[in-house]
Amino acid sequence: MALSIIIGLVAGIVTAVFTDLFVWSDRYRYYLLHRDPWIYVSLAYGLILLVAYTLRRFLGTIHGSSTSYVVKSYHWKLGYVGRKELIIYTLGALASVLAGAVVGPEGPGIALGAFFGYWISRKSGLHGEELRKMTLVGAAAGIASVFRAPLTAMAFAIEVPYKRSLETGVFMPALIATFTSYIVTVAIAGPQRLLLRIKPFKPPMPSADIISSSIGLGITAAALVYLMYFIKHYFGEISEKYGKSKYWFVFPLILATLVVVSALYISEHIPGSGDVLTEEIFNKPEEFTLPVLLIILLGRSSLLPLSLTWGATGGLFMPLVSIGAVLGLFYALLLHVPPAHIYPLMLAGVSAVFSGGQKTLMTSIFIGVEFLGFGAFFSSTIAAATAYLLTLNVSLIAGQLPEVQDPKKRTLMELIDKLMSKRDLKDKLKMKVVEVANKKVTRLLDEMTVKEALVIIEKDLHNNYPVVNRDDVLVGEVSLEVLVTESPDSKLRDLMIYPVFVYEDDEIQKLLSLMLSSNTDRVYVINKERKLVGVVSKTDLLKYALKNIVKSFIYRK
Repeated sequence: MALSIIIGLVAGIVTAVFTDLFVWSDRYRYYLLHRDPWIYVSLAYGLILLVAYTLRRFLGTIHGSSTSYVVKSYHWKLGYVGRKELIIYTLGALASVLAGAVVGPEGPGIALGAFFGYWISRKSGLHGEELRKMTLVGAAAGIASVFRAPLTAMAFAIEVPYKRSLETGVFMPALIATFTSYIVTVAIAGPQRLLLRIKPFKPPMPSADIISSSIGLGITAAALVYLMYFIKHYFGEISEKYGKSKYWFVFPLILATLVVVSALYISEHIPGSGDVLTEEIFNKPEEFTLPVLLIILLGRSSLLPLSLTWGATGGLFMPLVSIGAVLGLFYALLLHVPPAHIYPLMLAGVSAVFSGGQKTLMTSIFIGVEFLGFGAFFSSTIAAATAYLLTLNVSLIAGQLPEVQDPKKRTLMELIDKLMSKRDLKDKLKMKVVEVANKKVTRLLDEMTVKEALVIIEKDLHNNYPVVNRDDVLVGEVSLEVLVTESPDSKLRDLMIYPVFVYEDDEIQKLLSLMLSSNTDRVYVINKERKLVGVVSKTDLLKYALKNIVKSFIYRK
């Protein structure tokens, strides 16, 4: 308890200062746009290029999502956040938002909280899983300070590591740290800096209309999330591939041009975090027309993933909140809903986009309640749940795992990280999969019956078995549980599921990523003709990682 309070105090104070600087930078951009647009243009190009250069020079990439960095660190490095990364992500976010990149303050806030959570906990003697979870508590304290929203932050700590699961063992520490952070932040810096002036509204009575509208809005939000996900991954892969070449500057130059053109010639609300835009949307919805809303919606939905993969850095929360508010108003005006339903649908849009984009269902509902009250709790819950269910495997946060990993996989991830962090061992991850595969595999023919299969596996029991055809081509997988529960005369071809596989020439690093993303304990290895070569289990990878690390220590001696 005492440790959570200390983390909340430190994270709250530091993040409150950062948030004020971020809000000032974001709003000063509006001042420059109206007072001296050419100074703004110069700043936009100069700052985005500077941030991109810094990311590339010191972190080896022009991708700048600090939220993704913290989630990856949580899973792979026991939550370790380096000083170098922290400085780049915090100062880079201030420069990025001043330039007009579509980024939010919560990513650096998460990084600040995680940094202090890690180091305070480590100095207090925590190790292993306890240390990892306290860094998540620190990240939650950072969120509570940025948004003055302790319930949102507490839910975030539980939800953000996984797409379809919750982290256990952090509820009470996160609750204490977030409320401590909230109290100290409000005492020092005053009430929330974001979304300061939004008027309350009366919640509508639940009805068939509001239910159907909320479901429809959730479906629309899911489609928008898929669009942002496609842009992030398609254009992100391009920048990752060519961003390390001598022409790396092309991507931040294009990003700066898109930001400047949007701000000067389309709408001043397209660039930036979206804080001012969200206030305008909720307080003066009558000033926005359908064409304007559509342009802002598409512009911000495109610039957000581009900003975080083409040279800027920051977070996702505030941009997603603003995109959701625009979507909600656009949807309400398009369908000519009753006036009493406009505000609830705007807030439902916020929750739906937030939930679908980050796989944080409870957080998306709490953020609306803590920002704007209970006026749209009903519609927000329906829309958020709909968007979440329709986008289960999609997230704008890189590094989220599908579900909680077992201890053996966690150990494997940490060992692999040790390999990646050492120059003399890093090349071991570029070894071909076939080098670590177990080639003595009991395989079953697809035309076999369950009775015939049980006779074969009697002396070689495993949880799962590959299913092949007469040409030894991998066609499926069947579990022992299925074999012992199904009819003895059933054919395996009717019981098998699609297998997870890699090619024998793929690298071990790809194998590990596939194993984690598909949440499986084994991956089959095939050749170009799709014939079964072997299988790699998490135990095989653990042995491989340990063997190379031990060899490294012996060699040093």
